[in-house]
Amino acid sequence: MNEKSILRSLWKELLAGALLAALVVGLSLAAAAPSALAGWFGGHRHGWGDDPERARKRAEFVTGFVLDEIDASPEQTAQVTEIVFGFMQDVHALRDEHRARREALLAALSAPEISRAELETLRAEELATLDGVSHKLVDAVANAAAVLTPEQRARLVELAEEMHERHRD
Repeated sequence: MNEKSILRSLWKELLAGALLAALVVGLSLAAAAPSALAGWFGGHRHGWGDDPERARKRAEFVTGFVLDEIDASPEQTAQVTEIVFGFMQDVHALRDEHRARREALLAALSAPEISRAELETLRAEELATLDGVSHKLVDAVANAAAVLTPEQRARLVELAEEMHERHRD
Protein backbone atom coordinates (compact mmCIF):
# COMPACT_ATOMS: atom_id res chain seq x y z
CA MET A 1 0.00 0.00 0.00
CA ASN A 2 1.47 3.35 -0.97
CA GLU A 3 1.37 6.51 1.11
CA LYS A 4 -1.47 8.02 -0.92
CA SER A 5 -3.77 5.02 -0.48
CA ILE A 6 -2.94 4.83 3.24
CA LEU A 7 -3.87 8.50 3.58
CA ARG A 8 -7.08 7.97 1.59
CA SER A 9 -7.98 5.00 3.79
CA LEU A 10 -7.32 7.02 6.94
CA TRP A 11 -9.53 9.87 5.70
CA LYS A 12 -12.32 7.41 4.87
CA GLU A 13 -12.08 5.91 8.35
CA LEU A 14 -12.15 9.34 9.99
CA LEU A 15 -15.11 10.43 7.90
CA ALA A 16 -16.99 7.20 8.59
CA GLY A 17 -16.29 7.58 12.30
CA ALA A 18 -17.54 11.15 12.35
CA LEU A 19 -20.67 10.28 10.40
CA LEU A 20 -21.44 7.32 12.60
CA ALA A 21 -20.90 9.31 15.76
CA ALA A 22 -23.33 11.83 14.33
CA LEU A 23 -25.89 9.08 14.63
CA VAL A 24 -25.30 8.81 18.39
CA VAL A 25 -25.50 12.53 18.89
CA GLY A 26 -28.34 12.81 16.39
CA LEU A 27 -30.40 10.03 17.91
CA SER A 28 -29.80 11.42 21.38
CA LEU A 29 -30.66 14.94 20.35
CA ALA A 30 -33.72 13.80 18.41
CA ALA A 31 -35.49 13.46 21.71
CA ALA A 32 -33.78 16.24 23.61
CA ALA A 33 -33.22 18.87 20.97
CA PRO A 34 -36.83 20.01 20.69
CA SER A 35 -36.57 21.60 24.10
CA ALA A 36 -33.02 22.80 23.58
CA LEU A 37 -33.92 24.26 20.19
CA ALA A 38 -37.50 25.26 20.98
CA GLY A 39 -36.62 28.94 20.94
CA TRP A 40 -35.42 28.63 17.36
CA PHE A 41 -38.59 27.05 16.08
CA GLY A 42 -41.37 28.81 17.88
CA GLY A 43 -41.28 27.95 21.53
CA HIS A 44 -43.16 25.49 23.69
CA ARG A 45 -44.98 23.51 21.00
CA HIS A 46 -41.83 21.64 20.06
CA GLY A 47 -40.42 20.72 23.43
CA TRP A 48 -40.56 21.44 27.11
CA GLY A 49 -39.97 25.14 26.77
CA ASP A 50 -38.11 26.50 29.74
CA ASP A 51 -37.63 23.18 31.53
CA PRO A 52 -33.96 22.35 30.91
CA GLU A 53 -33.98 19.65 33.60
CA ARG A 54 -36.70 17.73 31.82
CA ALA A 55 -34.83 18.09 28.53
CA ARG A 56 -31.67 16.87 30.25
CA LYS A 57 -33.46 13.80 31.61
CA ARG A 58 -34.88 13.02 28.19
CA ALA A 59 -31.46 13.38 26.56
CA GLU A 60 -29.90 11.14 29.19
CA PHE A 61 -32.59 8.50 28.66
CA VAL A 62 -32.33 8.49 24.87
CA THR A 63 -28.52 8.59 24.88
CA GLY A 64 -28.46 5.69 27.30
CA PHE A 65 -30.95 3.74 25.20
CA VAL A 66 -28.99 4.25 21.97
CA LEU A 67 -25.66 3.45 23.58
CA ASP A 68 -27.09 0.37 25.27
CA GLU A 69 -28.12 -0.87 21.82
CA ILE A 70 -24.47 -0.76 20.69
CA ASP A 71 -23.08 -2.28 23.91
CA ALA A 72 -21.28 0.86 25.04
CA SER A 73 -19.47 0.63 28.34
CA PRO A 74 -20.63 2.73 31.29
CA GLU A 75 -17.57 4.95 30.74
CA GLN A 76 -18.44 5.49 27.07
CA THR A 77 -22.05 6.23 27.99
CA ALA A 78 -20.96 8.80 30.57
CA GLN A 79 -18.59 10.47 28.09
CA VAL A 80 -21.10 10.66 25.24
CA THR A 81 -23.86 11.82 27.60
CA GLU A 82 -21.65 14.70 28.75
CA ILE A 83 -20.96 15.59 25.11
CA VAL A 84 -24.70 15.71 24.41
CA PHE A 85 -25.33 17.77 27.57
CA GLY A 86 -22.58 20.20 26.58
CA PHE A 87 -24.11 20.70 23.17
CA MET A 88 -27.55 21.24 24.70
CA GLN A 89 -26.14 23.86 27.09
CA ASP A 90 -24.41 25.67 24.25
CA VAL A 91 -27.63 25.81 22.22
CA HIS A 92 -29.76 26.76 25.21
CA ALA A 93 -27.39 29.64 25.99
CA LEU A 94 -28.08 31.13 22.55
CA ARG A 95 -31.84 31.15 23.07
CA ASP A 96 -31.99 34.68 24.50
CA GLU A 97 -30.04 36.00 21.49
CA HIS A 98 -32.53 34.36 19.16
CA ARG A 99 -35.52 35.69 21.09
CA ALA A 100 -34.12 39.23 21.01
CA ARG A 101 -33.68 39.01 17.24
CA ARG A 102 -37.20 37.65 16.88
CA GLU A 103 -38.56 40.62 18.80
CA ALA A 104 -36.47 42.98 16.67
CA LEU A 105 -37.82 41.31 13.53
CA LEU A 106 -41.42 41.72 14.70
CA ALA A 107 -40.76 45.36 15.56
CA ALA A 108 -39.15 45.96 12.16
CA LEU A 109 -42.11 44.37 10.39
CA SER A 110 -44.55 46.43 12.46
CA ALA A 111 -42.86 49.73 11.63
CA PRO A 112 -44.61 52.15 9.28
CA GLU A 113 -41.63 51.90 6.91
CA ILE A 114 -39.93 48.57 6.24
CA SER A 115 -36.14 48.72 6.41
CA ARG A 116 -34.65 46.11 4.13
CA ALA A 117 -31.24 46.86 5.61
CA GLU A 118 -32.47 46.11 9.13
CA LEU A 119 -34.15 42.90 7.98
CA GLU A 120 -30.97 41.85 6.21
CA THR A 121 -28.88 42.57 9.31
CA LEU A 122 -31.20 40.44 11.45
CA ARG A 123 -31.09 37.64 8.88
CA ALA A 124 -27.30 37.71 8.73
CA GLU A 125 -27.00 37.72 12.53
CA GLU A 126 -29.36 34.76 12.84
CA LEU A 127 -27.47 32.81 10.17
CA ALA A 128 -24.18 33.54 11.94
CA THR A 129 -25.61 32.16 15.17
CA LEU A 130 -26.95 29.07 13.41
CA ASP A 131 -23.56 28.58 11.77
CA GLY A 132 -22.01 28.68 15.23
CA VAL A 133 -24.50 26.04 16.39
CA SER A 134 -23.59 23.82 13.44
CA HIS A 135 -19.89 24.14 14.32
CA LYS A 136 -20.68 23.12 17.90
CA LEU A 137 -22.64 20.13 16.56
CA VAL A 138 -19.68 19.04 14.42
CA ASP A 139 -17.43 19.29 17.49
CA ALA A 140 -19.89 17.19 19.51
CA VAL A 141 -20.09 14.60 16.74
CA ALA A 142 -16.30 14.38 16.42
CA ASN A 143 -15.91 14.06 20.17
CA ALA A 144 -18.53 11.30 20.35
CA ALA A 145 -16.88 9.47 17.43
CA ALA A 146 -13.61 9.41 19.33
CA VAL A 147 -15.30 7.64 22.25
CA LEU A 148 -16.78 4.75 20.24
CA THR A 149 -15.12 1.76 18.63
CA PRO A 150 -15.44 1.00 14.90
CA GLU A 151 -17.70 -1.96 15.76
CA GLN A 152 -19.99 0.27 17.82
CA ARG A 153 -20.17 2.80 15.03
CA ALA A 154 -21.05 0.01 12.58
CA ARG A 155 -23.87 -1.08 14.90
CA LEU A 156 -25.09 2.52 14.99
CA VAL A 157 -25.42 2.47 11.22
CA GLU A 158 -27.50 -0.70 11.44
CA LEU A 159 -29.66 0.88 14.14
CA ALA A 160 -30.16 4.03 12.09
CA GLU A 161 -31.12 1.97 9.04
CA GLU A 162 -33.61 -0.02 11.11
CA MET A 163 -35.16 3.17 12.48
CA HIS A 164 -35.27 4.69 9.00
CA GLU A 165 -37.07 1.62 7.64
CA ARG A 166 -39.62 1.69 10.49
CA HIS A 167 -40.42 5.36 9.92
CA ARG A 168 -40.45 5.05 6.16
CA ASP A 169 -43.75 3.17 5.97
